[in-house]
Amino acid sequence: MWNFISVVMVSTDGKAEAAIFYSRDASFSIRWQHSVEKEDWEEIFVVKDDQIVLKDTRFKTFGAGVPNDAGKDTFIKDGWVYMTDIDQLIGKELAITTGRSTNHSFLTEDSKTPLSASKHYQISTGKISLWEAAGYFMTNRMR
Repeated sequence: MWNFISVVMVSTDGKAEAAIFYSRDASFSIRWQHSVEKEDWEEIFVVKDDQIVLKDTRFKTFGAGVPNDAGKDTFIKDGWVYMTDIDQLIGKELAITTGRSTNHSFLTEDSKTPLSASKHYQISTGKISLWEAAGYFMTNRMR
């Protein structure tokens, strides 16, 4: 009998770049530098019932195209504008494309994984065997 664990996997070109293994809920964020304003933006996601949900966002400056009423609360703290409790269901996969100079990163509570420029990434939820998880750990530990 195989044991499976839940995973959030970041991949590009069919290759895993980062992973979060979790037993209940997980959280991660995507941070990048706005291509025009040159300020950091960050979107915070949670995984509930194997579905990715946009929870909060934060950024340095309001600009064209930024909604003024996303989420349940908007406030400024430490130079960031926060929009919280957005709770927008994304689904089992989030697709992003990095820019040439946007410096995208995938962040977890204890790690930061830079994402390559001008690439298409898939951030997806699923289940993998303990054997596959061990292989991921071994491969990424030896880099």
